Amino acid sequence: MRKEIETVPDALVEEILRFVRVLKERNLPALSRELLNASESALARDWLREEEDIAWKNL
Repeated sequence: MRKEIETVPDALVEEILRFVRVLKERNLPALSRELLNASESALARDWLREEEDIAWKNL
């Protein structure tokens, strides 16, 4: 599975992330969803940095 993800073109990564988030949110209680949405926009600028990709690459 990890090899599949690593071969995905960069142009599709954001779309895949949106899809995964939707699937995860379906299984969260309403309050958790609200907290998730509130924190996502605040943390997105850090998550999407190249340094973060490098730091998590081998996990």
